[in-house]
Amino acid sequence: MKLPQPTPRPIVSLPRRTALLAAAAATALAACGGGGSSSDEPPAESVGQVINSSLRSEATGGSYAIRVYLPASYATGTAPLPTIYVTEGDALYGSSGLAPTRFDTFKQVMQRRGTQAILVGIGGTAQRGTDFLLPGAAVYLNFITRELAPAIERQYRADPKRRALSGLSHGGYFVVAALVIEGMAGALSFSHYLSTESSYGGHSNPTAFLAYEKQLDGKPLNATLFLTGAVNGNMVPVVNPLHAQMAAQSNPGLTLLKAEYNATHVGADVPAFEDALARFFP
Repeated sequence: MKLPQPTPRPIVSLPRRTALLAAAAATALAACGGGGSSSDEPPAESVGQVINSSLRSEATGGSYAIRVYLPASYATGTAPLPTIYVTEGDALYGSSGLAPTRFDTFKQVMQRRGTQAILVGIGGTAQRGTDFLLPGAAVYLNFITRELAPAIERQYRADPKRRALSGLSHGGYFVVAALVIEGMAGALSFSHYLSTESSYGGHSNPTAFLAYEKQLDGKPLNATLFLTGAVNGNMVPVVNPLHAQMAAQSNPGLTLLKAEYNATHVGADVPAFEDALARFFP
């Protein structure tokens, strides 16, 4: 499917106060998502362009809202840009319908930092329980890598060698599962795997999740895996054990990094994304 062409008229993103949802799910442990902390700092005013479309997947059979953010320099530039694929792009960071989405919040971070990258927000949060967990994760991964990414790269100046995949909670698990699935197959689709507050997915417990990842031991992985989490979230039960196991493995070519934040489950998402931009897309 052909995605809409960008128009030369930029869209101005006005300052907006954002607040992450601070709810009972803030204390959620590994197998579930939700919760967060609050931030009263408004994003800086900046200029960019957002293109809205949808893409029906032959792999999953579903239709996904797709939002593409192009930095202000895109219209006058010629160089291909890295692309960050964000799962749950339509998830709300708040309890009301006026709350910003994950895509909008990440876009504002990129605008404020002047990040020269393309942001692709993938809708379909309602299907997270199927798309992010095995066996559906393998099918959903095929949608992103074989349908969505090629469509983006046909339409925009997106560098196929610099792709990042970002997910939170079950989405963070999906990012790790994507690395396992592709690592076992011997061909990686992303240069950066950004997993925040990973759950243990559909496995029975964190130990079962570790056994699943252990399949990668000895496999070459020419990519970066950035594992991040919250002190008050999944860092201790899931992220730290996963990092320790992978650090002890032999995976030639893999850059394995870890960071933790003094935040709650959802509250770690934005600082982790900012950290990833500073490290990989300055």
